[in-house]
Amino acid sequence: MSSRSSAFRILFVCTGNTCRSPMAATALRAELGPDADGVELRSAGTAAVPGQPASEGSQRVVQADGFDLSQHRSRPLTPELARAADLVFVMSPAHRAAVESMGVPREQVHLLSEWPEPGEPELPVFDPFGASFEAYEECWRRLRRHARRIASPVRAAIRERRVS
Repeated sequence: MSSRSSAFRILFVCTGNTCRSPMAATALRAELGPDADGVELRSAGTAAVPGQPASEGSQRVVQADGFDLSQHRSRPLTPELARAADLVFVMSPAHRAAVESMGVPREQVHLLSEWPEPGEPELPVFDPFGASFEAYEECWRRLRRHARRIASPVRAAIRERRVS
């Protein structure tokens, strides 16, 4: 691990990197508060076109809660990006398979709705792209809920990194 920076790295992965993963990174940053300073939060997409802004629906729902995605630009998932992360949170089993195919150990890749166990698998994070604004609102509600749920174990992982 000596080649890594001291920052704890978390990567959120979805498909296009214009909705779920940037919103998830925003939600977790908000939940971590001051602890977010010790974390590098990134997002990427398994089928992302580089440089795309966050979708209009994503920007609107986070803005309603006082957050800003206007500077976000999509990036494709790469093996380097995936392997540099300490934790990778994915939105679907297909995203997990894509990350694992890049050589990331299974124990570092987690379905957001299922970590830490038992999680809330009954609240999967579906893709709102092209759907109604209400679909974006529901997606954001689920991401905020999952971020609240994972914030404590993420903080523990950050502390563990600092002492090791």
